[in-house]
Amino acid sequence: MDAIPLIDAQTAAILGSVQKYTVQQHDKISVNCVEQPNTYTIYNLETQQALIRVEEQSECCTRCFCAPNHSVVLQFNALDPSGNAIFPVITVEREGGCSKPCLGGFVCMDCCANEAFIHAGSVVQADGQPGGAGKLPRDRVIGRAKVPILGGGLTPTIQVMDRTPTADHEFADHEFARVIGPTLFRAVLCCDQSFAVKRVNKDGSVSVDVGDIATITKKPKSMMGAMRQMLIDSDLYELEVHDPAVTPQQRATLIGTLFMMDYMFFERDRSASKNGAAGAGGV
Repeated sequence: MDAIPLIDAQTAAILGSVQKYTVQQHDKISVNCVEQPNTYTIYNLETQQALIRVEEQSECCTRCFCAPNHSVVLQFNALDPSGNAIFPVITVEREGGCSKPCLGGFVCMDCCANEAFIHAGSVVQADGQPGGAGKLPRDRVIGRAKVPILGGGLTPTIQVMDRTPTADHEFADHEFARVIGPTLFRAVLCCDQSFAVKRVNKDGSVSVDVGDIATITKKPKSMMGAMRQMLIDSDLYELEVHDPAVTPQQRATLIGTLFMMDYMFFERDRSASKNGAAGAGGV
């Protein structure tokens, strides 16, 4: 049970009933040399049912010149059996571009750190306009993902937090999990890349059990899939939840974290591959 339930019952039912998710990025080809917004579909891995469609909202200029460090807002919409969007699920917001010019480099201060806010439902700017990463109201935030100062050193690390009530009836961030990648991680397209999601104990220590909460895995499984990713933006991920006690809002936060990782590590690597350089997933 979520401490501060903000998502609706339908969304909670979708997220709470699935233990294994597949996230498929759609093929995307630049139009007139203009980088197009990303779109994805989230599936139930075991039934292959399409659950959620994800669409990026971002400014054309920053998407072309700052990607993958541009500001993005991702809108998640549940799908009916025919694949039609029926209601908003969550909104994920990652600020970048001119307001965070050091994003993607060494994390020596907060302005250098990748950070994503996960909101319940559809969230827009105060003037009703879509997009606006860094300007969205925070009253429906259900979780947050952030790279810590120093970025975990030689091991990619992301803190995953949810909201907990305080004695004065306000709310505070509570780190319930930590995503830890391979030491000396390099975003290599031709092999699986696994990230363990470990429980953070009440005293702040991290569980020694590898992936006791969940595992996030970046595919492909074949060299053909790797070559395809080098030419066309089309990533594939799996999220497996191992702990059934993970609440629906915490699952939503883990899904949002997965998408932040895509922009942090693998969008950067593919762009480098297209330019003939070896891409590296920095934090």
